[in-house]
Amino acid sequence: MKKSKNFKKMFILLLVIAAGVISISCSESQNAKNAPDAPENNAGGGAESDDAEAAAGTSIFDVLPANNFGEADFIVYIPPNPDSPVDKGTFVEALTGEAFNDAVFNRNRRVEDQYNVKISAVYGASWDSALGDLKKDVNSGGLRADVYFTHVINGVAAMASDGLLRSWDAVPHLDFTQLWWNQTIIKNLNIANKTFYTAGSMSIHDPLLLVFNKDLLRDLGLEDPYALVRGGKWTLDKLSEMATAAIKDLNGDGKMDYKDDQFGLEYGIQWQSPALMYACDEISVTLNGEGYPAIDLLSPKKIDAYEKIFNLLWDGDKTYCFVGNTTETANHPHIKTDSGRILFCQYNLFTVENLRATEVEYGILPLPKFNGDQKSYMTNSWTGMYGLPSIIDEGKLGMVGTVMEAMSALGHTDVIPVYYDILLKEKLTRDEDSREMLDIILSTMVFDLGLNFQTGSSQPGFFIADLIKGKKANYVSEVEKTINKMESDYEKLYNKIAGLDN
Repeated sequence: MKKSKNFKKMFILLLVIAAGVISISCSESQNAKNAPDAPENNAGGGAESDDAEAAAGTSIFDVLPANNFGEADFIVYIPPNPDSPVDKGTFVEALTGEAFNDAVFNRNRRVEDQYNVKISAVYGASWDSALGDLKKDVNSGGLRADVYFTHVINGVAAMASDGLLRSWDAVPHLDFTQLWWNQTIIKNLNIANKTFYTAGSMSIHDPLLLVFNKDLLRDLGLEDPYALVRGGKWTLDKLSEMATAAIKDLNGDGKMDYKDDQFGLEYGIQWQSPALMYACDEISVTLNGEGYPAIDLLSPKKIDAYEKIFNLLWDGDKTYCFVGNTTETANHPHIKTDSGRILFCQYNLFTVENLRATEVEYGILPLPKFNGDQKSYMTNSWTGMYGLPSIIDEGKLGMVGTVMEAMSALGHTDVIPVYYDILLKEKLTRDEDSREMLDIILSTMVFDLGLNFQTGSSQPGFFIADLIKGKKANYVSEVEKTINKMESDYEKLYNKIAGLDN
């Protein structure tokens, strides 16, 4: 992870002299960055810097040391998740003629040819199989992979605290300050100052966002939400106001039903509601200089944010909250966007693909901010993370670091622009404004120890989801019932991780 001074000087020089920009996303990302509320730095791990844009024409191969790894295998473990394919962008078997698939294949082939390695993947039995498989591998002394891609929540804390992972800090050639690595995962998950997980452009993030019906918006004579975003005025209060204006009892029976009537907002409350708190730029667990966790659920802003979120979802008939016991009913909107009966609707980035064939003119928006004073639009990542097995051969660390840095850098320049700028932006979104909104959304991915590291019965990041599902308006009293337990559980987690020799 650390570089020599000469290496850093060489990299800075390359940034200065690099010629051109090879990706159409660079100009669009710059436009998004210049919007009033776009982040100035890489808070979420995706925003472009001026130097990075200048360097887009410079290959990572010019920066990393030249190496021949003698046909070594680089194997990634991937837990399959067909509903939310968190493995997108990491590995594909062969060329198919589909642009995104082939971009992934060609990226991996370039890295293979450069370093004389063979990149491949092994797959778990299910989306939450990483913990069990890694435990079997470590206990048996035989690893099936060099890097393990995890679920975003399941097993994440246990893999770290049970000694199944080692910190990435000892791996050479990784530079987590670069824009192709998410920055908040290093800052917010660095418990006991150990970097057990990383995420970035080796794969594709899957944030939540809002889709809106343009025709319905025009019919209602409402404000342009794109202009609100650019002006820093796309807030929880504004969304609530506009959603209220869309309520309509279409069948005239005096009650609102999702099968027949018109709502202002549809939002999932099975697991999706924490994203609204992250959109307020609030995380649930903070770390001090020693990497010691503190539960942060009772700040005045969090209390006010919860009230706004609760009122948005449950006050009146403006919002239809969808929930269910199956993947289909819990993860996908029940009122279809092409029904014409919903103004705003929450989607995952990946499920926006389901709108490919719709005739409805729709646009894409970030989740709203807490208020106009908040600087940036934020969202959390629902994508998995990469962990390094604790018993990996020391002799492989140089190869692993080199390949991951190269795959991530090329993922940023060669793969993600294809996915976002071609697959999404050209085929699915219907206007330049939505493209700008995607750039804003994808530049602010945030991780939170309280969401990603759930321990025992303590789930600070998911606490809001339980309260929202239960329609519990008394946020402070509910937090006070359990905060001592949360603090105790995270103290135990810290002590266990701090005592590990990895």
